[in-house]
Amino acid sequence: QETWKALSELREAGLTRNIGVSNFHVKHLEEISELGSEVAPIAVNQYLFNPFSPDFAVDTYNYCKEHGIAITAYGSLGGTLQHFSTQTVDTLEKVAKHHDTSISQIALRWAIQKNVAVIPGTGNPKHMRENLKVYDFELSEEEMKALDELRNDEKAKEFFYMGPLD
Repeated sequence: QETWKALSELREAGLTRNIGVSNFHVKHLEEISELGSEVAPIAVNQYLFNPFSPDFAVDTYNYCKEHGIAITAYGSLGGTLQHFSTQTVDTLEKVAKHHDTSISQIALRWAIQKNVAVIPGTGNPKHMRENLKVYDFELSEEEMKALDELRNDEKAKEFFYMGPLD
């Protein structure tokens, strides 16, 4: 809380426009919110978020949306360790085939349609071009629901997520 107060003072002095956090869960976001209007609001929360995200990450998503906190997702494709596992998920394969696109593009599009900014980490120009094609199609409501349910898929249990620390 002391750090947030100090950052708020920097914002008040005009040295920064917005202040964000990284890897904060609901409990941590609430601790800052409890400081009241005398501190800067949280502008953005950057954390691991993808269709396989466990319930606590979805709770964080919901909290951020309810409180006007932007979300920036890293690991949108399952993270470095799980990226290749995403290529074997039936739901993702079917949706990608339907849109004649890659599973990676489906995962990115899912996040974008949830109004989440994504950080697809690649230095490969081919992948960069592919990533921009996520704006060439839209997922249906049924497809979005199917992807939302992936967190309950057996594959989701294989994914690494750092849970909230108390």
